[in-house]
Amino acid sequence: MSEYAQYEGEYNDRECLVNALVEQGYAKEHIEVHETPQQLIDFQGHATHYLDPTGDKAEIIVRRRNVGGAANDLGFKKQENGKFAPIISRYDTGKHNAKWLTGLKDKYHEQVATKQARRMGLKLKSRTVVNGKVVVKYLKA
Repeated sequence: MSEYAQYEGEYNDRECLVNALVEQGYAKEHIEVHETPQQLIDFQGHATHYLDPTGDKAEIIVRRRNVGGAANDLGFKKQENGKFAPIISRYDTGKHNAKWLTGLKDKYHEQVATKQARRMGLKLKSRTVVNGKVVVKYLKA
């Protein structure tokens, strides 16, 4: 039996989070986005109750069949502060480990910066990686 762990939320832009998940390898059509939290399912197809006795729920979900293997659903639950917190099965931390979460965070922040640049009328000039850091340059459109 597995159980979920909820991590600290730092994603407050739903669109940017979904785009970061796509960059992390999940097909957009496999990412569910809900206005109200929906039930998470374990590897056996049962509703989970690890974090919440009334049922573990999330607004953004990658269903277990799309996570791969004998996985549980991957969820992102909106917190009271408006930020989405990852809900990851301890079983699935082999795939969704600290390195994966760091990659998701980096891609999320890049998505947020790109969205803000578009709002400011800037256009992407280049994106390079220098010493492991992403360097993005914009031009006025």
